[in-house]
Amino acid sequence: MKISPKLLILTFLLPALLACSQKETELSVMSFNIRYDNPADGLNAWPNRIGLVEDYLRETAPDIVGFQEALHHQVKDIETMMPAYVRVGTGRDDGLEGGEYSPIFFKEEVFDLLGQGQFWLSKTPDVPGSIGPGAVLPRIATWAHLHIKKTGRELFVFNTHYSHVSDEARWLSAQIMSERMHQIAGSNALIVTGDFNLDIESETYQRLAELFLKENQLTNATESEPTYALLQQGTYNGFGHVEIQPFIDFIFVSPHFQVISSSIDRIKPGNLYISDHWPVVVKFKPTDFLH
Repeated sequence: MKISPKLLILTFLLPALLACSQKETELSVMSFNIRYDNPADGLNAWPNRIGLVEDYLRETAPDIVGFQEALHHQVKDIETMMPAYVRVGTGRDDGLEGGEYSPIFFKEEVFDLLGQGQFWLSKTPDVPGSIGPGAVLPRIATWAHLHIKKTGRELFVFNTHYSHVSDEARWLSAQIMSERMHQIAGSNALIVTGDFNLDIESETYQRLAELFLKENQLTNATESEPTYALLQQGTYNGFGHVEIQPFIDFIFVSPHFQVISSSIDRIKPGNLYISDHWPVVVKFKPTDFLH
């Protein structure tokens, strides 16, 4: 039997083409609490870390990043570091530039922005600067509705930072977010990034995970990171001042995505920490591309 030269070429090229196609459909998402600019942090103050943060972000080049604790001038710094990205999100104190942001950055060449917004994790979610029961500061959630240019698929991204004070505040935040995600995203593809200030072993985290799964079909993609089983290797490092590092930074995804990999990036050259939280990164592909 004579085999066509074209068929032979196709046989050799097909695996490479498939691998290339799969690579093109992969997306990487990061959750990164950068620590607000506090001069009292000494060696680990923002001016000393900014170069390390910039190098890391440029090297990893995630498609989407949910930052937490960024003050306005830090947001401007990040915009300078990431000129190929679009930013959505406002300050939590006034819905403008006041207080910490929980902004979302995404690659302009990969996505179109279809919609955006924010709400507060309080009993009056549409009132800027409002504070929920059990909290001492305003807490905010930012969202973006994105269109993937190459595929035409759409997804919603939510980014947040829960209260550090009480489980009462954190549980209320989870309920508000679940309700708003349902209202805004419906049953569409959904990604949630954030510093939840809830240890993965805590009862309140388990309640949150059950709520997100039941009402929003979300699962914690970061649990596929092997070191999540080791309590001494969490996501909050406290600049080295905590004995046990808790797992409090997560990325949740809906069933529209297949997780390819998950990592906690522990960046610490010498005594300089990239932040008091380690960045968390998940790579995935839309399940539609599996068939």
